[in-house]
This record gives sequence, structure tokens and C-alpha cells, in this order.
Amino acid sequence: MKITTLLLAFALTTGATSIIGQEQMLPAQENQTQDITDKELKKFANVYVEVQSESQKMQEKAVKTIEEEGMEIARFNEIAKAQNDPNKKADPKEEEVEKLAAINSKMSKIQSDFQAEITKLIQQEGLTLQRYQELYTAIQKDEELQQKFGTLISG
Repeated sequence: MKITTLLLAFALTTGATSIIGQEQMLPAQENQTQDITDKELKKFANVYVEVQSESQKMQEKAVKTIEEEGMEIARFNEIAKAQNDPNKKADPKEEEVEKLAAINSKMSKIQSDFQAEITKLIQQEGLTLQRYQELYTAIQKDEELQQKFGTLISG
């Protein structure tokens, strides 16, 4: 159960996070790293920590939603994987298809609420969505920034 819950949680978090990224994704600038101040990195780290907390809340809501609709997490994951992979078959029953429709509708709301909350957190920290994405991309590409970021979120 723990592994399937983690798979679900990862899928939801990735989906919600990628929504934010897709909205504001712009080509990365070559000299981004030089333009990142310690203050900006601290702001990014503050948002990141809050995003992790909000992500956990979203995952809990998603699991609760699935369970409230009367579906087991493992079965939900099995059907979801089959919908995304033509080589897998789940053969959902008619009753499960109805439950999935209800779950998907509620999941859209959960993701939308999550995205709005994350956008609010980013803006409250004094960043734009565009700048947040630029910082995210720069940290992924720069080892020195990764080390500084790691220190900020762990300390």
C-alpha cells in the first residue's frame, strides 16, 4: 500500500508542479546563475519548503478522495497506469469507470487548488512565476547553487 500511495503522490505532485512550470516555462538564459542573488535563493528555498508541505496536504486529500469514492489506492493506480500505457490492461468494471470519473473530477479541483496555493506562496515571497521557474531551472543545472539550496532547506 505504501508504494502505491507513493506512486499516486508522485504522480499528483509531478502533475501539479508541471502545470505551474508549463504556464510560465520560458527558455533558460545562459547567464542565469550569475544573476541569482543569495536573497533570491533564500526566497526560492522558503517557497520550496512550503510547496513540500502543501504537496503533502494535496496527496492526503487525493488519497482520501479515492477512498471516499470506494476505490482502493492500488486499484486506482493500476487503472491509471493502464490508461497511460497501451501495453498494460486493467479492464475497469462499469462501476469503477463511474468512480474514476468522480475521482478525476475531484482530483482536478484538488490540483487547481494546489496550483493556486503555490502561485500565492511564490508571489507572497516576492517572486514571479517566471522567476521561480528560472530559479528552479538554474538550480537543476548548477552544482554550486544546488549545494547552497541544500544548505538553506536543511538548516
